[in-house]
Amino acid sequence: MFVLLFVVVVSISAYPNDQFVCPGSSSSYLPVTLPTSWINGSMNCFDEDSQRLDLDIFPVNNDTYILRENKCINYEAPFMYLLFGNDTVLLIDSGATVSLVSLPIQQHIETIILHWCIINKKERKDIQLVVAHTHNHQDHTAGDAQFQDKLFTTVVGTSVDEVSQFFQLDDWPNTIGTYALDNQRHLAIIPIPGHENSSIAFYDCATGLLITGDSLLPGRLYISNFSANVESISRLINFIELNRINITSILGAHIEMTQENKIDYPIGATYQPKERQLNMSLEQLHQLNNELQQQWKDGFNHRHKAYYDTFIIDPNPSELPPLQPDGRVSVHGFILLPLDKSDYVWISHKPMFRTPHDFQLVFLAKIINSTVDPVPLPTNVTRLNSQWTIEPEEWSLNNLINGNLTSFQTKLYKGDFEQGGTYLCDITINIIQPLLTVVQLNISEVEPYQPLRYISYFLTNSITTTKTHIHLYLLHQIRVQPDFDAIAHVAIDPANCTTDIDQSKLNNLLQQNGNEWALPGIDNDIGDRLTPASGLVRAQLLGDIYSTTCTMQVVEEIQCTMGPDFYEDCNV
Repeated sequence: MFVLLFVVVVSISAYPNDQFVCPGSSSSYLPVTLPTSWINGSMNCFDEDSQRLDLDIFPVNNDTYILRENKCINYEAPFMYLLFGNDTVLLIDSGATVSLVSLPIQQHIETIILHWCIINKKERKDIQLVVAHTHNHQDHTAGDAQFQDKLFTTVVGTSVDEVSQFFQLDDWPNTIGTYALDNQRHLAIIPIPGHENSSIAFYDCATGLLITGDSLLPGRLYISNFSANVESISRLINFIELNRINITSILGAHIEMTQENKIDYPIGATYQPKERQLNMSLEQLHQLNNELQQQWKDGFNHRHKAYYDTFIIDPNPSELPPLQPDGRVSVHGFILLPLDKSDYVWISHKPMFRTPHDFQLVFLAKIINSTVDPVPLPTNVTRLNSQWTIEPEEWSLNNLINGNLTSFQTKLYKGDFEQGGTYLCDITINIIQPLLTVVQLNISEVEPYQPLRYISYFLTNSITTTKTHIHLYLLHQIRVQPDFDAIAHVAIDPANCTTDIDQSKLNNLLQQNGNEWALPGIDNDIGDRLTPASGLVRAQLLGDIYSTTCTMQVVEEIQCTMGPDFYEDCNV
Protein backbone atom coordinates (compact mmCIF):
# COMPACT_ATOMS: atom_id res chain seq x y z
CA MET A 1 0.00 0.00 0.00
CA PHE A 2 1.31 3.42 -0.93
CA VAL A 3 0.60 6.43 1.24
CA LEU A 4 0.93 9.80 -0.38
CA LEU A 5 1.79 12.59 2.02
CA PHE A 6 1.10 16.07 0.78
CA VAL A 7 2.82 18.87 2.68
CA VAL A 8 1.28 22.24 1.95
CA VAL A 9 3.05 25.41 3.03
CA VAL A 10 0.51 28.13 3.64
CA SER A 11 0.80 31.67 4.83
CA ILE A 12 -0.39 32.60 8.29
CA SER A 13 -3.76 34.27 8.16
CA ALA A 14 -5.72 35.47 11.16
CA TYR A 15 -9.39 36.23 10.69
CA PRO A 16 -11.09 38.30 13.38
CA ASN A 17 -14.14 36.75 15.03
CA ASP A 18 -16.37 39.80 15.05
CA GLN A 19 -17.76 42.10 12.42
CA PHE A 20 -17.15 45.78 13.06
CA VAL A 21 -19.52 48.47 11.87
CA CYS A 22 -18.95 52.20 12.16
CA PRO A 23 -21.98 54.30 13.11
CA GLY A 24 -23.33 56.59 10.40
CA SER A 25 -21.75 56.79 6.96
CA SER A 26 -18.28 57.56 5.68
CA SER A 27 -19.49 60.99 4.62
CA SER A 28 -19.62 61.98 8.28
CA TYR A 29 -15.83 61.76 8.73
CA LEU A 30 -14.30 64.67 10.56
CA PRO A 31 -11.80 66.62 8.45
CA VAL A 32 -8.20 65.42 8.83
CA THR A 33 -5.16 67.63 8.39
CA LEU A 34 -1.76 66.16 9.24
CA PRO A 35 1.45 68.13 9.86
CA THR A 36 4.47 67.83 7.61
CA SER A 37 7.03 68.39 10.38
CA TRP A 38 7.44 68.25 14.16
CA ILE A 39 9.83 69.49 16.81
CA ASN A 40 12.75 67.17 16.18
CA GLY A 41 15.28 67.73 18.93
CA SER A 42 18.54 69.64 18.97
CA MET A 43 22.27 69.17 18.43
CA ASN A 44 22.68 70.45 21.98
CA CYS A 45 19.92 69.29 24.29
CA PHE A 46 21.55 71.17 27.18
CA ASP A 47 20.93 74.47 25.44
CA GLU A 48 18.28 76.31 27.45
CA ASP A 49 16.04 76.73 24.40
CA SER A 50 16.14 73.06 23.36
CA GLN A 51 13.64 71.89 25.99
CA ARG A 52 11.58 75.04 26.26
CA LEU A 53 8.82 73.34 24.25
CA ASP A 54 8.40 69.98 25.98
CA LEU A 55 5.44 68.79 23.91
CA ASP A 56 4.40 69.40 20.32
CA ILE A 57 0.59 69.64 20.24
CA PHE A 58 -1.17 69.45 16.89
CA PRO A 59 -4.96 69.71 16.53
CA VAL A 60 -5.97 67.40 13.67
CA ASN A 61 -9.45 68.85 14.09
CA ASN A 62 -11.51 70.19 16.99
CA ASP A 63 -11.89 66.72 18.51
CA THR A 64 -8.58 65.04 17.67
CA TYR A 65 -5.05 65.92 18.78
CA ILE A 66 -1.63 64.46 18.06
CA LEU A 67 1.09 65.10 20.63
CA ARG A 68 4.81 64.44 20.41
CA GLU A 69 7.37 64.51 23.20
CA ASN A 70 10.50 66.59 22.62
CA LYS A 71 13.47 64.39 21.62
CA CYS A 72 15.68 66.39 23.97
CA ILE A 73 13.59 65.19 26.91
CA ASN A 74 13.62 61.58 25.76
CA TYR A 75 15.07 60.44 22.45
CA GLU A 76 12.15 58.05 21.95
CA ALA A 77 9.96 61.13 21.30
CA PRO A 78 6.77 59.06 21.28
CA PHE A 79 3.55 60.26 19.70
CA MET A 80 0.35 60.30 21.73
CA TYR A 81 -3.21 60.68 20.51
CA LEU A 82 -6.13 62.44 22.19
CA LEU A 83 -9.62 61.65 20.84
CA PHE A 84 -12.76 63.41 22.10
CA GLY A 85 -16.31 62.15 22.23
CA ASN A 86 -19.20 63.86 23.97
CA ASP A 87 -18.89 61.63 27.02
CA THR A 88 -15.33 60.31 26.99
CA VAL A 89 -11.91 61.51 25.88
CA LEU A 90 -9.32 58.84 25.14
CA LEU A 91 -5.57 59.41 25.54
CA ILE A 92 -3.57 56.76 23.69
CA ASP A 93 -0.18 56.40 25.46
CA SER A 94 1.21 58.67 28.17
CA GLY A 95 4.76 59.36 27.00
CA ALA A 96 8.29 58.36 27.94
CA THR A 97 8.87 60.61 30.95
CA VAL A 98 7.91 60.28 34.61
CA SER A 99 8.92 63.82 35.52
CA LEU A 100 6.34 66.49 36.30
CA VAL A 101 9.11 69.00 35.69
CA SER A 102 10.48 67.71 32.38
CA LEU A 103 7.10 66.73 30.93
CA PRO A 104 3.92 67.49 32.93
CA ILE A 105 1.83 65.43 30.52
CA GLN A 106 -1.22 65.29 32.80
CA GLN A 107 -1.30 69.08 33.05
CA HIS A 108 -1.02 69.41 29.27
CA ILE A 109 -3.91 66.99 28.74
CA GLU A 110 -6.08 68.74 31.32
CA THR A 111 -5.42 72.08 29.63
CA ILE A 112 -6.58 70.68 26.29
CA ILE A 113 -9.65 69.11 27.90
CA LEU A 114 -10.62 72.33 29.69
CA HIS A 115 -10.22 74.27 26.44
CA TRP A 116 -12.44 71.72 24.67
CA CYS A 117 -15.03 71.99 27.46
CA ILE A 118 -15.20 75.78 27.10
CA ILE A 119 -15.75 75.53 23.34
CA ASN A 120 -18.38 72.80 23.77
CA LYS A 121 -20.04 74.48 26.78
CA LYS A 122 -19.40 71.60 29.14
CA GLU A 123 -18.03 71.28 32.63
CA ARG A 124 -14.98 69.13 33.34
CA LYS A 125 -17.06 66.61 35.28
CA ASP A 126 -19.15 65.98 32.15
CA ILE A 127 -16.35 64.14 30.35
CA GLN A 128 -14.28 61.19 31.54
CA LEU A 129 -10.62 60.81 30.59
CA VAL A 130 -9.44 57.29 29.79
CA VAL A 131 -5.70 56.64 29.43
CA ALA A 132 -4.99 53.53 27.35
CA HIS A 133 -1.90 52.28 25.55
CA THR A 134 -0.76 50.85 22.25
CA HIS A 135 1.48 48.46 24.22
CA ASN A 136 3.29 47.93 27.49
CA HIS A 137 6.71 49.54 27.03
CA GLN A 138 8.00 52.28 29.32
CA ASP A 139 8.31 54.86 26.57
CA HIS A 140 4.51 54.65 26.22
CA THR A 141 3.47 54.24 29.85
CA ALA A 142 5.93 56.36 31.87
CA GLY A 143 3.45 59.21 32.30
CA ASP A 144 0.74 56.98 33.79
CA ALA A 145 1.63 57.88 37.37
CA GLN A 146 0.69 61.51 36.72
CA PHE A 147 -2.88 60.41 35.92
CA GLN A 148 -3.37 57.95 38.77
CA ASP A 149 -6.03 58.95 41.33
CA LYS A 150 -7.03 62.07 39.40
CA LEU A 151 -10.70 63.07 39.23
CA PHE A 152 -12.71 61.93 36.22
CA THR A 153 -9.77 59.79 35.05
CA THR A 154 -9.28 56.07 34.43
CA VAL A 155 -5.90 54.52 33.63
CA VAL A 156 -6.21 51.21 31.80
CA GLY A 157 -3.79 48.49 32.88
CA THR A 158 -1.16 47.23 30.47
CA SER A 159 -1.23 43.44 30.78
CA VAL A 160 -3.09 41.28 28.26
CA ASP A 161 -5.71 40.44 30.90
CA GLU A 162 -6.24 44.08 31.87
CA VAL A 163 -6.48 45.26 28.26
CA SER A 164 -8.82 42.39 27.36
CA GLN A 165 -11.08 43.07 30.33
CA PHE A 166 -11.34 46.81 29.77
CA PHE A 167 -12.05 46.59 26.04
CA GLN A 168 -14.11 43.37 26.41
CA LEU A 169 -11.87 41.26 24.19
CA ASP A 170 -13.19 37.84 25.13
CA ASP A 171 -10.95 35.77 22.85
CA TRP A 172 -7.53 37.44 22.75
CA PRO A 173 -6.11 38.06 20.20
CA ASN A 174 -8.95 37.11 17.84
CA THR A 175 -11.74 39.35 19.17
CA ILE A 176 -12.14 42.80 17.65
CA GLY A 177 -13.52 45.16 20.28
CA THR A 178 -15.71 48.23 19.90
CA TYR A 179 -15.10 51.18 22.20
CA ALA A 180 -17.54 54.09 22.07
CA LEU A 181 -16.53 57.62 23.01
CA ASP A 182 -20.14 58.60 22.36
CA ASN A 183 -23.01 57.47 20.13
CA GLN A 184 -21.25 58.63 16.97
CA ARG A 185 -17.53 58.20 17.64
CA HIS A 186 -16.60 54.54 17.86
CA LEU A 187 -13.18 52.91 17.86
CA ALA A 188 -12.24 49.42 16.81
CA ILE A 189 -9.71 47.76 19.14
CA ILE A 190 -7.60 45.22 17.23
CA PRO A 191 -5.16 43.00 19.17
CA ILE A 192 -1.79 42.91 17.37
CA PRO A 193 0.73 41.14 19.67
CA GLY A 194 4.19 40.58 18.25
CA HIS A 195 6.08 43.75 19.02
CA GLU A 196 4.88 43.29 22.60
CA ASN A 197 2.38 40.84 24.11
CA SER A 198 -0.40 43.36 24.81
CA SER A 199 -0.07 45.45 21.62
CA ILE A 200 -3.31 46.79 20.16
CA ALA A 201 -4.26 49.02 17.24
CA PHE A 202 -7.02 51.62 17.33
CA TYR A 203 -9.21 52.40 14.31
CA ASP A 204 -11.16 55.66 14.63
CA CYS A 205 -14.43 55.71 12.70
CA ALA A 206 -14.68 59.49 12.94
CA THR A 207 -11.44 60.24 11.10
CA GLY A 208 -10.46 57.00 9.36
CA LEU A 209 -7.16 57.03 11.27
CA LEU A 210 -5.52 53.72 12.15
CA ILE A 211 -3.17 54.05 15.14
CA THR A 212 -0.64 51.21 15.22
CA GLY A 213 1.84 52.05 18.00
CA ASP A 214 5.24 50.45 17.36
CA SER A 215 3.86 47.75 15.05
CA LEU A 216 3.92 49.98 11.97
CA LEU A 217 5.73 53.32 11.91
CA PRO A 218 8.35 55.12 9.81
CA GLY A 219 11.25 53.45 11.58
CA ARG A 220 12.49 50.17 13.02
CA LEU A 221 9.77 47.58 13.55
CA TYR A 222 11.10 45.51 16.43
CA ILE A 223 9.58 42.04 16.64
CA SER A 224 9.76 40.07 19.89
CA ASN A 225 7.48 37.24 18.74
CA PHE A 226 7.72 36.61 15.01
CA SER A 227 4.84 34.16 14.56
CA ALA A 228 2.49 36.34 16.64
CA ASN A 229 3.53 39.38 14.62
CA VAL A 230 2.83 37.62 11.32
CA GLU A 231 -0.65 36.70 12.54
CA SER A 232 -1.29 40.20 13.87
CA ILE A 233 -0.47 42.08 10.68
CA SER A 234 -2.58 39.57 8.75
CA ARG A 235 -5.40 40.10 11.26
CA LEU A 236 -5.15 43.86 10.81
CA ILE A 237 -5.42 43.60 7.02
CA ASN A 238 -8.30 41.14 7.23
CA PHE A 239 -10.10 43.50 9.61
CA ILE A 240 -9.76 46.31 7.06
CA GLU A 241 -10.78 44.23 4.05
CA LEU A 242 -13.61 42.18 5.56
CA ASN A 243 -15.24 45.25 7.09
CA ARG A 244 -14.49 47.49 4.10
CA ILE A 245 -12.79 49.98 6.36
CA ASN A 246 -11.73 53.32 4.93
CA ILE A 247 -8.20 54.26 6.01
CA THR A 248 -7.28 57.92 5.70
CA SER A 249 -3.85 57.44 7.27
CA ILE A 250 -1.87 55.02 9.43
CA LEU A 251 -0.14 56.64 12.39
CA GLY A 252 2.56 55.00 14.51
CA ALA A 253 4.26 56.00 17.74
CA HIS A 254 7.71 57.15 16.55
CA ILE A 255 9.61 58.57 13.59
CA GLU A 256 13.06 57.02 13.09
CA MET A 257 13.58 57.14 9.31
CA THR A 258 15.27 59.93 7.41
CA GLN A 259 13.83 61.41 4.24
CA GLU A 260 16.28 59.23 2.32
CA ASN A 261 14.84 55.82 1.49
CA LYS A 262 15.98 52.90 3.67
CA ILE A 263 18.12 55.16 5.90
CA ASP A 264 17.28 55.46 9.60
CA TYR A 265 18.58 57.74 12.30
CA PRO A 266 20.71 55.97 14.94
CA ILE A 267 19.03 54.56 18.02
CA GLY A 268 19.18 57.27 20.65
CA ALA A 269 19.31 60.16 18.18
CA THR A 270 18.26 63.39 19.89
CA TYR A 271 18.24 65.43 16.68
CA GLN A 272 16.45 64.45 13.48
CA PRO A 273 16.40 67.52 11.23
CA LYS A 274 15.37 65.63 8.08
CA GLU A 275 13.02 63.00 9.39
CA ARG A 276 10.29 61.34 7.36
CA GLN A 277 6.63 62.26 7.81
CA LEU A 278 4.62 60.39 10.42
CA ASN A 279 1.70 59.21 8.33
CA MET A 280 1.88 55.90 6.48
CA SER A 281 -0.38 54.24 3.93
CA LEU A 282 -2.33 51.06 3.41
CA GLU A 283 0.17 50.17 0.68
CA GLN A 284 2.96 50.19 3.26
CA LEU A 285 0.91 47.97 5.57
CA HIS A 286 0.61 45.49 2.69
CA GLN A 287 4.37 45.71 2.10
CA LEU A 288 4.93 44.75 5.71
CA ASN A 289 2.43 41.89 5.52
CA ASN A 290 3.91 40.51 2.29
CA GLU A 291 7.45 40.54 3.70
CA LEU A 292 6.39 38.83 6.93
CA GLN A 293 4.39 36.19 5.06
CA GLN A 294 7.30 35.47 2.73
CA GLN A 295 9.80 35.15 5.57
CA TRP A 296 7.40 32.85 7.42
CA LYS A 297 7.02 30.69 4.32
CA ASP A 298 10.81 30.58 3.79
CA GLY A 299 11.35 29.25 7.30
CA PHE A 300 13.32 30.21 10.39
CA ASN A 301 16.77 29.79 8.85
CA HIS A 302 15.97 32.41 6.19
CA ARG A 303 14.52 34.99 8.56
CA HIS A 304 16.33 38.34 8.39
CA LYS A 305 16.27 42.07 8.89
CA ALA A 306 14.56 43.70 5.89
CA TYR A 307 14.92 47.27 4.64
CA TYR A 308 12.07 49.14 2.95
CA ASP A 309 11.91 52.78 1.92
CA THR A 310 9.87 53.85 4.95
CA PHE A 311 10.49 51.14 7.55
CA ILE A 312 12.91 48.42 8.64
CA ILE A 313 11.72 45.02 9.84
CA ASP A 314 14.01 44.25 12.76
CA PRO A 315 13.32 40.97 14.62
CA ASN A 316 14.90 40.52 18.04
CA PRO A 317 18.05 38.34 17.96
CA SER A 318 16.14 35.50 19.63
CA GLU A 319 13.76 35.50 16.65
CA LEU A 320 16.58 35.24 14.10
CA PRO A 321 18.77 32.27 13.13
CA PRO A 322 22.19 32.22 14.82
CA LEU A 323 25.30 33.27 12.95
CA GLN A 324 26.94 30.60 10.81
CA PRO A 325 28.71 28.20 13.21
CA ASP A 326 32.51 28.33 13.08
CA GLY A 327 32.40 31.58 11.09
CA ARG A 328 34.69 34.61 11.50
CA VAL A 329 37.70 32.52 12.51
CA SER A 330 40.76 34.63 13.29
CA VAL A 331 43.04 35.80 16.07
CA HIS A 332 40.65 38.21 17.78
CA GLY A 333 42.26 40.82 19.98
CA PHE A 334 40.54 42.02 23.14
CA ILE A 335 41.04 44.75 25.71
CA LEU A 336 40.82 43.50 29.30
CA LEU A 337 39.30 45.91 31.82
CA PRO A 338 40.02 45.01 35.48
CA LEU A 339 37.35 45.12 38.18
CA ASP A 340 37.61 45.29 41.95
CA LYS A 341 35.95 41.87 42.21
CA SER A 342 38.66 39.24 42.38
CA ASP A 343 39.41 37.69 38.97
CA TYR A 344 36.39 39.33 37.26
CA VAL A 345 36.99 41.53 34.22
CA TRP A 346 35.17 43.27 31.41
CA ILE A 347 36.42 42.25 27.97
CA SER A 348 36.01 44.45 24.88
CA HIS A 349 36.61 43.16 21.36
CA LYS A 350 38.98 45.14 19.12
CA PRO A 351 36.73 45.71 16.08
CA MET A 352 37.17 46.58 12.42
CA PHE A 353 34.72 47.66 9.75
CA ARG A 354 35.33 44.40 7.89
CA THR A 355 34.87 40.72 8.56
CA PRO A 356 35.94 38.71 10.52
CA HIS A 357 36.27 41.48 13.13
CA ASP A 358 33.12 43.50 12.34
CA PHE A 359 31.53 43.45 15.80
CA GLN A 360 31.74 45.74 18.79
CA LEU A 361 31.45 43.30 21.71
CA VAL A 362 31.63 43.66 25.49
CA PHE A 363 31.12 40.84 27.97
CA LEU A 364 31.81 39.98 31.59
CA ALA A 365 34.32 37.20 32.27
CA LYS A 366 36.22 35.47 35.05
CA ILE A 367 39.86 34.46 35.00
CA ILE A 368 39.85 30.85 36.20
CA ASN A 369 43.47 29.80 35.57
CA SER A 370 46.77 31.65 35.34
CA THR A 371 50.41 30.65 34.94
CA VAL A 372 51.23 33.39 37.45
CA ASP A 373 49.60 33.60 40.88
CA PRO A 374 48.15 36.04 41.64
CA VAL A 375 47.09 37.32 38.23
CA PRO A 376 49.18 40.45 37.56
CA LEU A 377 46.29 42.92 37.44
CA PRO A 378 45.86 46.02 39.62
CA THR A 379 44.03 45.67 42.93
CA ASN A 380 43.28 49.41 43.12
CA VAL A 381 41.14 50.16 40.08
CA THR A 382 40.23 53.77 40.87
CA ARG A 383 43.11 54.74 38.56
CA LEU A 384 44.63 52.18 36.18
CA ASN A 385 47.41 54.13 34.43
CA SER A 386 47.75 51.41 31.82
CA GLN A 387 46.01 49.13 29.35
CA TRP A 388 45.77 45.33 29.37
CA THR A 389 45.12 43.27 26.26
CA ILE A 390 44.73 39.58 25.51
CA GLU A 391 45.75 37.60 22.43
CA PRO A 392 43.82 34.33 22.08
CA GLU A 393 44.56 31.60 19.61
CA GLU A 394 42.47 31.43 16.44
CA TRP A 395 38.81 30.71 17.05
CA SER A 396 35.35 31.63 15.76
CA LEU A 397 33.83 34.95 16.77
CA ASN A 398 30.45 33.60 15.65
CA ASN A 399 30.71 30.80 18.21
CA LEU A 400 31.31 33.40 20.92
CA ILE A 401 28.29 35.45 19.83
CA ASN A 402 26.07 32.36 19.49
CA GLY A 403 26.97 31.26 23.03
CA ASN A 404 28.77 28.10 21.90
CA LEU A 405 32.17 29.24 23.18
CA THR A 406 32.25 29.16 26.97
CA SER A 407 35.95 29.63 27.70
CA PHE A 408 39.28 30.15 25.97
CA GLN A 409 42.99 30.30 26.73
CA THR A 410 44.89 33.47 25.96
CA LYS A 411 48.07 35.44 26.56
CA LEU A 412 47.81 38.49 28.84
CA TYR A 413 49.80 41.65 28.04
CA LYS A 414 50.34 44.96 29.77
CA GLY A 415 49.87 47.42 26.94
CA ASP A 416 48.71 46.59 23.42
CA PHE A 417 50.02 43.21 22.25
CA GLU A 418 49.95 44.54 18.67
CA GLN A 419 52.02 47.60 19.62
CA GLY A 420 54.88 46.14 21.67
CA GLY A 421 53.01 45.36 24.89
CA THR A 422 54.72 43.35 27.64
CA TYR A 423 53.76 39.67 27.95
CA LEU A 424 52.69 38.81 31.52
CA CYS A 425 51.30 35.28 31.59
CA ASP A 426 48.83 32.81 30.11
CA ILE A 427 45.28 32.82 31.49
CA THR A 428 42.01 31.00 30.92
CA ILE A 429 38.90 33.14 30.45
CA ASN A 430 35.48 31.87 31.49
CA ILE A 431 32.79 33.77 29.53
CA ILE A 432 29.71 34.90 31.44
CA GLN A 433 26.72 34.82 29.10
CA PRO A 434 24.84 36.59 27.75
CA LEU A 435 27.19 39.03 26.08
CA LEU A 436 26.20 42.51 27.19
CA THR A 437 26.97 44.51 24.04
CA VAL A 438 26.77 42.98 20.56
CA VAL A 439 26.77 45.51 17.70
CA GLN A 440 27.67 44.61 14.13
CA LEU A 441 29.50 47.37 12.29
CA ASN A 442 27.97 48.19 8.92
CA ILE A 443 30.02 50.00 6.28
CA SER A 444 26.82 51.21 4.61
CA GLU A 445 25.73 53.36 7.58
CA VAL A 446 25.67 57.05 6.69
CA GLU A 447 23.96 58.73 9.68
CA PRO A 448 26.53 59.16 12.48
CA TYR A 449 25.84 59.39 16.17
CA GLN A 450 25.44 63.02 17.20
CA PRO A 451 26.44 64.20 19.73
CA LEU A 452 29.28 62.16 21.29
CA ARG A 453 27.98 58.80 22.60
CA TYR A 454 29.26 56.17 25.05
CA ILE A 455 28.03 52.96 26.73
CA SER A 456 28.86 52.52 30.43
CA TYR A 457 29.99 49.48 32.44
CA PHE A 458 30.34 49.54 36.20
CA LEU A 459 33.91 49.56 37.52
CA THR A 460 33.88 50.32 41.26
CA ASN A 461 32.81 52.70 44.00
CA SER A 462 35.27 54.93 45.82
CA ILE A 463 34.09 56.10 49.23
CA THR A 464 35.44 58.96 51.30
CA THR A 465 34.15 60.31 54.58
CA THR A 466 31.74 62.62 52.79
CA LYS A 467 31.14 61.27 49.28
CA THR A 468 30.70 58.18 47.17
CA HIS A 469 31.96 58.27 43.60
CA ILE A 470 30.77 55.75 41.04
CA HIS A 471 33.49 54.73 38.60
CA LEU A 472 32.50 53.59 35.13
CA TYR A 473 34.20 52.39 31.99
CA LEU A 474 32.81 54.21 28.96
CA LEU A 475 32.99 52.57 25.53
CA HIS A 476 32.62 54.90 22.56
CA GLN A 477 29.78 53.84 20.26
CA ILE A 478 31.00 53.20 16.71
CA ARG A 479 28.66 53.71 13.76
CA VAL A 480 29.90 55.42 10.56
CA GLN A 481 33.42 54.75 9.28
CA PRO A 482 36.13 55.71 9.84
CA ASP A 483 35.07 56.56 13.44
CA PHE A 484 37.24 55.65 16.45
CA ASP A 485 37.32 52.96 19.14
CA ALA A 486 37.89 54.45 22.59
CA ILE A 487 37.48 53.50 26.23
CA ALA A 488 37.53 56.07 29.02
CA HIS A 489 37.36 55.79 32.80
CA VAL A 490 35.06 58.33 34.46
CA ALA A 491 33.79 59.03 37.97
CA ILE A 492 30.34 60.33 38.92
CA ASP A 493 29.33 61.93 42.18
CA PRO A 494 25.59 61.11 42.40
CA ALA A 495 25.08 64.41 44.19
CA ASN A 496 25.96 66.09 40.89
CA CYS A 497 23.11 64.39 39.01
CA THR A 498 19.64 65.75 38.35
CA THR A 499 16.95 63.10 38.17
CA ASP A 500 13.37 62.23 39.09
CA ILE A 501 14.27 58.81 40.46
CA ASP A 502 14.39 58.40 44.22
CA GLN A 503 17.90 59.26 45.40
CA SER A 504 18.13 55.91 47.18
CA LYS A 505 17.74 54.21 43.80
CA LEU A 506 19.99 56.54 41.81
CA ASN A 507 23.19 54.64 42.58
CA ASN A 508 21.64 51.42 41.26
CA LEU A 509 20.54 53.22 38.10
CA LEU A 510 24.02 54.61 37.47
CA GLN A 511 25.64 51.22 38.11
CA GLN A 512 23.48 49.43 35.54
CA ASN A 513 25.66 48.00 32.80
CA GLY A 514 24.90 48.95 29.22
CA ASN A 515 23.56 52.44 29.97
CA GLU A 516 23.90 54.73 26.95
CA TRP A 517 25.08 58.30 27.47
CA ALA A 518 25.05 61.30 25.18
CA LEU A 519 27.15 64.41 25.69
CA PRO A 520 25.05 67.25 24.25
CA GLY A 521 27.06 70.05 22.72
CA ILE A 522 30.11 67.83 22.09
CA ASP A 523 30.59 66.66 18.51
CA ASN A 524 31.09 62.97 17.83
CA ASP A 525 34.63 63.63 16.64
CA ILE A 526 37.93 62.04 17.56
CA GLY A 527 39.29 65.42 18.62
CA ASP A 528 36.40 65.90 21.05
CA ARG A 529 36.51 62.43 22.64
CA LEU A 530 36.66 62.05 26.40
CA THR A 531 40.17 62.41 27.83
CA PRO A 532 41.48 63.82 31.13
CA ALA A 533 41.80 67.14 29.30
CA SER A 534 37.99 67.13 28.98
CA GLY A 535 37.76 67.72 32.73
CA LEU A 536 34.16 67.81 33.93
CA VAL A 537 31.52 67.01 31.32
CA ARG A 538 27.73 66.90 31.53
CA ALA A 539 26.09 63.73 30.19
CA GLN A 540 22.49 62.73 29.48
CA LEU A 541 21.32 59.17 30.20
CA LEU A 542 19.54 58.18 27.00
CA GLY A 543 16.09 56.60 27.02
CA ASP A 544 15.78 57.19 30.76
CA ILE A 545 12.23 57.84 31.93
CA TYR A 546 13.61 59.72 34.96
CA SER A 547 15.34 62.47 32.93
CA THR A 548 18.74 61.77 34.49
CA THR A 549 21.75 63.93 33.70
CA CYS A 550 25.10 63.76 35.51
CA THR A 551 28.42 65.53 35.69
CA MET A 552 31.31 63.17 34.90
CA GLN A 553 34.96 63.58 35.79
CA VAL A 554 37.17 61.98 33.14
CA VAL A 555 39.82 60.13 35.15
CA GLU A 556 41.79 58.60 32.29
CA GLU A 557 41.63 57.35 28.73
CA ILE A 558 42.28 53.60 28.62
CA GLN A 559 42.74 53.33 24.88
CA CYS A 560 41.85 54.96 21.58
CA THR A 561 42.45 53.74 18.02
CA MET A 562 41.36 55.22 14.71
CA GLY A 563 39.07 53.47 12.25
CA PRO A 564 38.24 51.92 9.95
CA ASP A 565 40.77 49.24 11.01
CA PHE A 566 41.26 50.59 14.56
CA TYR A 567 44.98 49.87 14.58
CA GLU A 568 46.64 53.29 14.71
CA ASP A 569 46.68 55.05 18.07
CA CYS A 570 44.57 58.23 18.24
CA ASN A 571 47.46 60.18 19.72
CA VAL A 572 49.90 59.46 16.88
